[in-house]
Amino acid sequence: MSLLYPRLLSAQAKELHREYQTLSIDGLRSRVAFQHESAVFAATGGNRARQPDLERVRAIVMELAKRAGYPDEPTQERRAAFDLDLAVVLHREAGMVPAEAAAGDIWAFLALVVMPDVAYWRYPEPPGDRVLATDLTRHVFGRLWWRAQLVHEPGEPEPYAALGILGEAAFDQIYARRKALGGSPYLVKGILKVWKDLDRNGLAERDLLRDFLKRLLRLAPFMAFDALDERQLNAELWRTARDSVRALTG
Repeated sequence: MSLLYPRLLSAQAKELHREYQTLSIDGLRSRVAFQHESAVFAATGGNRARQPDLERVRAIVMELAKRAGYPDEPTQERRAAFDLDLAVVLHREAGMVPAEAAAGDIWAFLALVVMPDVAYWRYPEPPGDRVLATDLTRHVFGRLWWRAQLVHEPGEPEPYAALGILGEAAFDQIYARRKALGGSPYLVKGILKVWKDLDRNGLAERDLLRDFLKRLLRLAPFMAFDALDERQLNAELWRTARDSVRALTG
């Protein structure tokens, strides 16, 4: 049974964000809570997360943050490692299903009530979407859950191994196109498998991936990627990726 997490209403989330931008990490730590007067739950679908559930999530995240240098400013390398580890932990331990994880106000509650110190440590002076979850592709925690969801391979010895194939900015190119491409774990996994072994001929990852995804977007109205078997999908993705390499190398 999935857990239903509290949802922080938009007006209160924005108010907290305005206030928190003036606080230090120590000040934010003093504001940690596991309930909020304006929080609501979805009406159906699972068991409501209780305070021990929220405390457990915070404890797990704090362990990773401290490993990355919290409360001191982390290096770029430590930030990247923290994000990858956190993606796995959130997806594996939070007990969410995609329908819950698609609700931005859940992530706003986690960022602004349960873990404000971690959220503002990871992104000092963040723009609103990093904590309010107005755009899940940018939320400090929500984006990581979805990265893990889209690459997760149940039953594999290393079910989250594909997380390391693309960096955050590159992966966001896929997820930002989620309506046509990035919402299908089957297609995302196929893209990553091809990308891992593709000879990029010295081309910049960002430019090549952008061209590759544009070509897939042009195909999407005429091809049901999820209806293809693995062999067919693999062949189509390889053909498209090689077309991009050829086009960009002239």
